[in-house]
Amino acid sequence: MLKFIARLMRFSGKDAWKLKLAAVISFIEGILQNVPIFAALLVIIRITDRTLVSGDALYVFAVLLASIVLRWILRRIFVGLESDTAVYVASRERVRIGDLFKRFPMSYFTDGNIGNVTSVITGDLSFAEDYGMTKLDEVISGLISLVIGCLVLLWADWRLALAALVTCTAAMLVFRIMERLAKEKSKIRQEQAAKLTGAALEYAEGISVIKALRMTGSSAKRMDSTIDETCRQAIGFERSLLWPVVNYVNCYSIAIAAVIFIAFTLCFGGELTLPTAFMTVLFVFQVFRPAMALATSATMMRVMEAGLDRYEKLKEVPIIDADGKDADLHSFDIEFNSVTFSYDEKETLKNITFTAKERSMTALVGASGSGKTTIANLIARFWDAQKGSIRIGGQDIRGMTCDSLLRCVSMVFQRVYLFNDTIGNNIKFGRPDATDEEIIDAAKKARCHDFITALPNGYDTRVGDGGSTLSGGEKQRVSIARAILKNAPIVLLDEATAGVDPDNEKFIQEAIDELVRDKTLIIIAHRLSTIKNADLILVLQNGEIVERGVHSELIKLNGQYTNLWNRRSNAKSWRITR
Repeated sequence: MLKFIARLMRFSGKDAWKLKLAAVISFIEGILQNVPIFAALLVIIRITDRTLVSGDALYVFAVLLASIVLRWILRRIFVGLESDTAVYVASRERVRIGDLFKRFPMSYFTDGNIGNVTSVITGDLSFAEDYGMTKLDEVISGLISLVIGCLVLLWADWRLALAALVTCTAAMLVFRIMERLAKEKSKIRQEQAAKLTGAALEYAEGISVIKALRMTGSSAKRMDSTIDETCRQAIGFERSLLWPVVNYVNCYSIAIAAVIFIAFTLCFGGELTLPTAFMTVLFVFQVFRPAMALATSATMMRVMEAGLDRYEKLKEVPIIDADGKDADLHSFDIEFNSVTFSYDEKETLKNITFTAKERSMTALVGASGSGKTTIANLIARFWDAQKGSIRIGGQDIRGMTCDSLLRCVSMVFQRVYLFNDTIGNNIKFGRPDATDEEIIDAAKKARCHDFITALPNGYDTRVGDGGSTLSGGEKQRVSIARAILKNAPIVLLDEATAGVDPDNEKFIQEAIDELVRDKTLIIIAHRLSTIKNADLILVLQNGEIVERGVHSELIKLNGQYTNLWNRRSNAKSWRITR
């Protein structure tokens, strides 16, 4: 338990001094809790001595009132320190882990870790925030009460102290067993909580597909199965700790009974005064009550410890730019030198070499799965290549921090994600310091100002999760406005007009023309007519560049590009016949 308190102090970092001060305050308050008992002892002594006078009542009242006021002040300071530290530390750690997420390889998020990440941030840190400092108070109060209790009983009579010490030792032995069980079971409990979170996220995110394919029954069964398993784990957790907790509490119940029995036995034998015996009876209930509460605190602290273990493991995930330095680029050529990349064991890119010159358009074409999107992802450093190098402005991107790299890159892909915030805030996401005038100017260039101003709240309209209140074309234009406002010198474009209707296509194409002006553009082309004027066209097949050149050169080769061009041209005139 003391190790966990030390860990909580380390976890609090520079705010640990507040917890230490809170511990001192809790110690003083713990002593003041016993003032009423000693006041009662004074009264009983005066009664038995027949020396009680009316002035004693005023004196006792003043002492009790002073102790109550002082305890109230100390409690107020303690709660302020405790709450402030809990909220601030949890907030700081959430921001810290959010910063690390930006530097994790994308493979971490595609390996089934979303449930674990969500559970850590929303569950483990919240649990520590809500209960960590409170339980710290209970532990301190429990330990202080035991120490003070044994010392006071020793003052009264060594046999009382011995009875308390023996039973407290037995309680501590049971407590160790309880802690070991709680630590073991808490880890399993928290892992199951992460599985439940992951299952719930998967079910919620895929509900449209589940309903469309009429798979609500089987998907619900999987969800129900995860819930049932979580329920079984929770019940098993409580059952495994039932008897240790009962036995721990019973040890103190026996201690109370033993101290009371010995106190009155000594009193009737003339070895203990009646006031001291009465004081002992009153005191023994007060002193063991906080220690008995440690049973619940210990269990919750082990759950908290399991959560912090998972949080620490999350911080140990290797970040992609651990050795990177902040770079200030002055030119924006993009060079791929013998780049090979694999997702797990599947080789996606093989020995890719090309140069996209500054302020030029480089188009990537090829069948689905040929490696086009992977090239764009490697430029943005969502992953690192296993072989070869990628340079921007002559600098290897592996020597740069992710922030300094992404400052130079804007990305617009077909699958647009907008945050559950206002349209204005979504547009300025890449430039938080942008003025309202700059936001509106970017929206006008992206051809979305008119539909935004037609909304009831204009730029203050909230777009829902993922931009659910907007159409696909509207979301696409907002994302282009975001990229225009960022004004990065490199633009990665997964041709945004591929899946939209003709009306939106016109607006989006105009917005793209504004976005890519004087930029180094890497475009993943689905409609080959849009890249006829590209400065370099790379034709990919099975992760390799099979052809390269400009449109006129590639058509003359009568190869893969010509085949794609002819198929696309023929597809324009298709019609349904009976």
